[in-house]
Amino acid sequence: MYSFTTLFCYNCKSALLNLPETEVLKLDGLNFVCECCGHQNLLRKNQFLKSVNTDDPYTNTQSIDSIVANRSLYY
Repeated sequence: MYSFTTLFCYNCKSALLNLPETEVLKLDGLNFVCECCGHQNLLRKNQFLKSVNTDDPYTNTQSIDSIVANRSLYY
């Protein structure tokens, strides 16, 4: 019948979606916010990746993403 796919947050690995593969393909390219950690997840080909959206209110100044981005400015 249906083959369900479970997709997990790239940051905290909590389950965000559990849908048939055909439905997941329709959602490709959309951002999803994790309810556990608040990070934005970009859906690409049946997996979540870190969203490149810079308007993420949950990325704080002390996060590892911010530290790495700021270090690259000095080198």
